Amino acid sequence: MKEGLITEKTVLRFRSFVHEPMQYGRLLLAGDAAHTVPPTGAKGLNLALADVRVLADALERAVCTDSDEPLRGYTKVALARAWKRPALLGSQAASTFLAEGYTGWPT
Repeated sequence: MKEGLITEKTVLRFRSFVHEPMQYGRLLLAGDAAHTVPPTGAKGLNLALADVRVLADALERAVCTDSDEPLRGYTKVALARAWKRPALLGSQAASTFLAEGYTGWPT
């Protein structure tokens, strides 16, 4: 394998964003369209899947009842999971795991 010259060593800046409510007009948002989290939280894909499940249930109820009412509760249910903080503060094991992930695990 040929080695090349490293021309840049930029560290990406990550930020979190949560859109409340998780909709724009009649467009309901899910996953990264509604909230982004840095990969260190390991929540992105899990939140997206949870959003879709909650949204699917709300859409089914809305269609079956011919009412928009089930859709109005979507944001509250979905954001409860998005705002749930990880167990880092109450768990020595979780804190250690995250810290080691930042600094590198032994090889």
